[in-house]
Amino acid sequence: MCGIAGVIGLKSSQIAKKLLKKIEHRGPDGSGFWLSSPGEFPATLCHSRLSILDLSDAGAQPFHSANGRYSIVFNGEIYNFLELGQDLTSKYKVSLLSNTDTEVLLYGLIYEGLDFLSKCNGMWAFCLWDRLEARATFSRDRFGVKPLFFADLSGGRIAFSSEMKGLAPLLSSIIPSQHIKDIFAHQFSYEFSDLCAIAGISRLPAGSVGIYENGRLFVDQWWNTLDHLSLIDVDYSSQVDSWRELFFDSVNIRMRSDVRIGTALSGGLDSSSVLAAMSAISGHSAFPNNRVATDWQHGICCSFPGSSLDESHFAKKVAQSCNVNFDSLNVLPNVSEVDIIESLARVDDPYLTMPIPMLATYKAIKSKGISVTLDGHGADELFSGYGHLKYALQCSKTYREFSQIMEIDRSTRTGIFSYKERRNISCRLRCRVYYFLYSLGVLPLGRFRMLLSGVHFNSDYGGPSSRLYEARKYLYNHPRFLELDAFTQVLYEIFHLTILPTLLRNYDRYSMANGLEIRMPFMDWRLVTYTFSLPLQSKLGGTFTKRILRDALSGFLIDEVRLRRDKIGWNAPVHEWFQGPLKQSLDERFANHSSSPYHEKFRYAYLNFLKLHNPGFRDGQQLWNSVLPLLWLESLNSSSWN
Repeated sequence: MCGIAGVIGLKSSQIAKKLLKKIEHRGPDGSGFWLSSPGEFPATLCHSRLSILDLSDAGAQPFHSANGRYSIVFNGEIYNFLELGQDLTSKYKVSLLSNTDTEVLLYGLIYEGLDFLSKCNGMWAFCLWDRLEARATFSRDRFGVKPLFFADLSGGRIAFSSEMKGLAPLLSSIIPSQHIKDIFAHQFSYEFSDLCAIAGISRLPAGSVGIYENGRLFVDQWWNTLDHLSLIDVDYSSQVDSWRELFFDSVNIRMRSDVRIGTALSGGLDSSSVLAAMSAISGHSAFPNNRVATDWQHGICCSFPGSSLDESHFAKKVAQSCNVNFDSLNVLPNVSEVDIIESLARVDDPYLTMPIPMLATYKAIKSKGISVTLDGHGADELFSGYGHLKYALQCSKTYREFSQIMEIDRSTRTGIFSYKERRNISCRLRCRVYYFLYSLGVLPLGRFRMLLSGVHFNSDYGGPSSRLYEARKYLYNHPRFLELDAFTQVLYEIFHLTILPTLLRNYDRYSMANGLEIRMPFMDWRLVTYTFSLPLQSKLGGTFTKRILRDALSGFLIDEVRLRRDKIGWNAPVHEWFQGPLKQSLDERFANHSSSPYHEKFRYAYLNFLKLHNPGFRDGQQLWNSVLPLLWLESLNSSSWN
């Protein structure tokens, strides 16, 4: 894990040092850069190192092939690198000189080309430079766990970096994208695409490769989950056994590390399942100890003492049942507005929750000597830990689907649709009807677009941007997608297009701002494709969501957590903070006068907040979203950017 950067078409040690300075937080254990030789096509490759595998200098990057033709800078982990390395040695007689996954990836690409990516189980973003052909190959992992950004420079040159801030030294100015209003309004609608919040910067989409040569970048998609769905055994008990086997192996290979690892434990089902699996497989004969860390017994919880959002008591019980060390971290902020603005600069993008608690949590974890955590991210999007079952209910194609989703809705006591939810569902249904009529040829394209332009979604579900529209249009033309039940179709969208890509971005920044790597067992491609292939009743049943996960962990995870129906999630009590340590800064901002429409929106929201007798969490979130545009725009003047 690390940070990577560089410029193709430019050779400069001065630029290399500037780029490395901007991403040094991602790699606190060392850095290096490589410059092309005189007479060659100019190129600069940079790397900041977080040492996890092979802590010696043999693991340093940029990494070069034995013949000097190829060089690579790589951010991420290839969890099955041991098996892939053995295969390369056997097939091609490759002599591996290090104990790193970087070298395995390099030679795999050299000998097998981009087909080698399909063998890799992991998360990554890399640049492979071919000195002979003057060609750069870029790639991101299947689901975009690791980021990669581009900036087009004059003269056909291209720069790349793990963060948008890493490209700042090459931009003439740091200004928001022309689409920033849409981004503020629909924060889940753009991360899956090439669109970025900063002008002049683009993103390589998840599951894509980019080939740069002759001054042009060609991007193609190398992965599509729909093409890898499989037939599943109809026997549910066999499904549970297969799912458990995949999950445990996913956890096992993600425990491969030469440094201390731990778990960010919330007390909820997902992270608790990860820790329970770690405990179950540690030392088990069925899981050989191939580079698996021995120092892993650390459960760390972010707590909010006295708050209704505090789940640390559940986390403590899970840690005790797994016989691991437990630390509860109080991250109640005592900060100024300046600190909030700086935290926004550290995470690059605007987001609907305040980043300070998450940044503080991973900073505290890092201070305990832990450089890797295995976390539960991705499970909510695989199984629906949100309220999306309500939309799925409206789209159900059979009475059985309808009754199962209604049963879950009742059991989780989510209640009747709110006005906003009814409005959003109505808009979604109109969109589906319009598209259905258009697909039958009943509705002309012009009329379809005109009707669609009048449909507005709540920001929780993304905006009507052209990129999101085109992505959904592609899905509804894909035969495998149409074979999925309505519930799974909704999950597929939030996993690949809206919520999950945004969360992956956020947790990369939260952790890497503190030089810490997050690994996500639920993001294993084998587990993802298997889960999306499952029938609806394997995901919803017995009055539970996440049915197969709960059943697979029976006997491994305490029932008090395994069978929990309530869900709080990792949310900070901002409604309480706005009435306490952050109130003064809000009062001062309210007193200031500005012609900005964002300022007027904030003043209106703050007045409404102050009128509330007992504001709750959602009230705090609404106030945060109203002040966020002002704070984020100011964060662009932070030293992190400039």
